[in-house]
Amino acid sequence: MRHEYFGHLPETLKTRLSVRVAGQGPDVVLIHGLGASSRYFTPLANILAKKYRVIVPELPGHGKNLDDGRPVTVPRFAHEVALALRELKVDNAIVLGHSMGAQVSIELARTWPDLVKHLMIAAPAVNDREATLFRQARRLIQDFPNELNSVKSILLVDYLRCGIPWWAKSCEQMLNYSTIDLLKTVRCPIDVVCGTQDPLSPPEFGLRLVAGIEHAKLTVMNKGAHGFNFSHAPELAELIDAAS
Repeated sequence: MRHEYFGHLPETLKTRLSVRVAGQGPDVVLIHGLGASSRYFTPLANILAKKYRVIVPELPGHGKNLDDGRPVTVPRFAHEVALALRELKVDNAIVLGHSMGAQVSIELARTWPDLVKHLMIAAPAVNDREATLFRQARRLIQDFPNELNSVKSILLVDYLRCGIPWWAKSCEQMLNYSTIDLLKTVRCPIDVVCGTQDPLSPPEFGLRLVAGIEHAKLTVMNKGAHGFNFSHAPELAELIDAAS
């Protein structure tokens, strides 16, 4: 089965990452995770594009964006996304980040708060009690049988295109990012979403993320594996509608 990319690429965008856009209305930004591409947001993005302008960045080194040799860090990814959103004249968007994309979204909301009116982090990385490369790889393998075949086929292609060296280099930066501590510095409303069948980001981790943050809440996706952004797209769209 061929999995198409969502939306179109604006010809006028002059940044180091590609961004796919479709729809009209309030802005919703979807940021993918480590090793993945924007393709696994296609079901969610197509639902949202009926009432929002949906913007899906392709992070450097991912998808069809080749590694340009520059340092790989979560702040750099966030900076590249911010530049693209500025060019697209985004203001007060709902931003949803998945897995490592959650870290990029947190950094975006911390550093450019005018761009983000509501932060949603889905299956956020990294569980601080599993913050080693070995444990992350093991949990990823454990998660794979729980995923839809469509998600498996997308991610296998994306991981091969990304390459193990890039994945490992990016994973090291992801592991060094203190998701729990830095989420506490975000001032806009926060939704944390975790799946019951996700070994990488279980609901227990979600509870610890929202603890002590009055403007944050946890939603649990029943039978959601790590890739519930694909499998539970209608449920995520409802959460975004509630935040708009």
